[in-house]
Amino acid sequence: MDPLDVVSNIEKVIPFFQPVYSADTQKVAGFESVGRIHLETFQSLEFFFKNDTVPEEFLLEVENELLKKSLQKVVDFGREYFLFINRHPKALLMDDPDNFITLLQEYEDKGLKLSNIVLVLNHGLFHGSEKELKNLMTYYQTYGIKIAIDSISEKVINLSTLRYLSPDIIKIDFKHVKNSIHTSSFQDILQAIIYVASKMGASIYYDGISDSHQLRQAWKNGGRFYQGAHLSLPDHEMKDSIHFSETLKNDIQHFIAAEKTKLESLSNVTHLLQQRVEAVINKYQKYENFTDLLSKMTNDLQSFCFRMYICDGDGYQQTANLFKLNNDSWIIQEEYVHKNWSWRPYFLETVLKMRVNEQGILSDLYRDIETGEKIRTFSYPMEKGYDLYIDLSYDFLFKHDELLF
Repeated sequence: MDPLDVVSNIEKVIPFFQPVYSADTQKVAGFESVGRIHLETFQSLEFFFKNDTVPEEFLLEVENELLKKSLQKVVDFGREYFLFINRHPKALLMDDPDNFITLLQEYEDKGLKLSNIVLVLNHGLFHGSEKELKNLMTYYQTYGIKIAIDSISEKVINLSTLRYLSPDIIKIDFKHVKNSIHTSSFQDILQAIIYVASKMGASIYYDGISDSHQLRQAWKNGGRFYQGAHLSLPDHEMKDSIHFSETLKNDIQHFIAAEKTKLESLSNVTHLLQQRVEAVINKYQKYENFTDLLSKMTNDLQSFCFRMYICDGDGYQQTANLFKLNNDSWIIQEEYVHKNWSWRPYFLETVLKMRVNEQGILSDLYRDIETGEKIRTFSYPMEKGYDLYIDLSYDFLFKHDELLF
């Protein structure tokens, strides 16, 4: 279909509404208005809005038609929900900012609340207009309008740009990352976006959820809003389906149970390591120095450990590394003596927790600098302010598969 066909049949342009669910209430929180045109059949207008050759005037005309019909549906529906409105940045910047506000205010007397409007912007269409858009977003926010920016769609947004724009909501679209969702690189990007969102106080909004596994990814990774075919499809009417709310509730309850089981398993493994290490240290009361102590401990701990070392409370390493080779023999790596590890994330926090709780701590899964493998570290508080660090072998993690996630 040619973009001109859309403009010449603008009376046949109508909004469809896809529910957006809330994690806290596990019910419909709002609806996203998505454009359709009804010729012989309903057809999506995505091709129209993502076509860089479509003039701004055409974009604005069609978007305003969709907006008017969406707002009328909202006031006719008579219930308070968020309305997620997609607007093309190019069309927004071309128009007088007050025109958008005036259009919304026409429906305020009919019951519309501007604080329930969420303006959704596709960062892939910014084309270097971030400064102008920032000013526009700030202006709209003074009216209570919320701003959502997709951080992961066809491409990933620059994190400094995301912080500069400071939206209320950060959108992540699973449709564009379904082939990479399990890769470590995607998970690293996702965690970076979640971190930025937490610093800004922004909510995370996951779209394109097509199955329960993706829903679990969204739930586990800080999602406040969920949307996608797994929950419900777009419809020409606003429908607050109890059936789909129950689906969400059941899925989340399953996630909670699975996560609690995993946490209980981690607690059990931590307790097991605590007992094992404590017994081994008590076994070797006589030693010349800390490196000698570690050498004595290798036979007792080699079933789950591939590296050991001891640090003081400030992170300065007091011993060499004892490192296990593939043939199960151990070598002493003297070059690590006196290195400081306080720069590592959570290092000093872990030291403090060990002092307070007087017991060992099992780290999260992370990638080891030297081996490149994903590992966990068990940290154990010793006497006189020293701490033992034991890096767990992949074989041990594999036997306890809950440790690999």
